[in-house]
Amino acid sequence: MQTAEAGTYAAAVLGPIESVEPVQGFVGNQTFRIHAASGATAYLKTGTAIAAEAHAIQQAEAVGVPVPEILATSLGQPQYLILAEVSGEPSDDPKVLIQAVHALRTLHEIHYPEADAGGDAGADWAGRLSLLIDDLDKLKGVVPDELAHRLRVTMPQFIAEVADVPASLLHGDLHARHLYAVDGKLTAILDWGDACYGDPLYDLARLTMTANPATVVATYGGMQNENLQRTLSCYRILWSLAALHAEHAAGGDWFEPHVRRIAAELS
Repeated sequence: MQTAEAGTYAAAVLGPIESVEPVQGFVGNQTFRIHAASGATAYLKTGTAIAAEAHAIQQAEAVGVPVPEILATSLGQPQYLILAEVSGEPSDDPKVLIQAVHALRTLHEIHYPEADAGGDAGADWAGRLSLLIDDLDKLKGVVPDELAHRLRVTMPQFIAEVADVPASLLHGDLHARHLYAVDGKLTAILDWGDACYGDPLYDLARLTMTANPATVVATYGGMQNENLQRTLSCYRILWSLAALHAEHAAGGDWFEPHVRRIAAELS
């Protein structure tokens, strides 16, 4: 989508537009910051997972999880979301983290198929994870052969162990930069483009990559997993592998941090 085109779509919702500027984000998406003549600011986001993202935001909002306000959704061609600007800024305040974990616990109370799935947010959790291993050949030259071999040996057993976990609605990519706050109060959890249905521990594993693991686990509470640390480690591996697949498929080249994470967790 071109900048002028984004402005045209936004004008139908916001009225006359003063400026449109691209915002750097994931290589597979496009996001534009829209400034309207009225003074309002919004964001227009395009990509392949707009339906799933809109569904997740709507479901999260319905149970009281703070999310950006959806101003408009188009599932035609092109697909896009227009979201109102969120007050605050990214926060690593421990108080905000605790609020976010409580919100995550609430989100995970939404189970598939309790709510109709949107887009490709189906509940075949084991199939979703297994595909990451089955498609490793696509990452030849990105993931070293020895590391790929270790993934093929270790991950299928873990995936089989979590195959029957009741599927909850997941954010899918929750980290500190997605937590916006004002004066220590969480105002919104951003960027729901990776939302899907699966094991809640996947969300916790992703969050512990940027937040204090002890705080995350203690705040979430109710852990019944006897092998919790192994489970979180395996999910961090699988999240990093998913990130590699997405980056490679979109033509990006930000591979090395994900490869390092996988190697470290496997160790």
